[in-house]
Amino acid sequence: MSDEKTKPHERVIHVNKKEFKVTADSLTGRQILELAGYDVNQYDLFLVHGQNSQKIEPDQKVDIQNGMHFNAILKSVPYG
Repeated sequence: MSDEKTKPHERVIHVNKKEFKVTADSLTGRQILELAGYDVNQYDLFLVHGQNSQKIEPDQKVDIQNGMHFNAILKSVPYG
């Protein structure tokens, strides 16, 4: 028998419409990108709030809530 109090609480987050299960209470932008298989040097991460989105920096901590949606967007490469 397992004690429910010691079992980690699993949360589902979405990155570019793909579902990922996590047990952490918080993750950094870098950890979320890496979890989804994106290179932090090539992608920016955005937290989606309805029609709005907020950029999440690589070292910025995010308190994870079940059902959160993120978008990983390829960074623009400047000419020159």
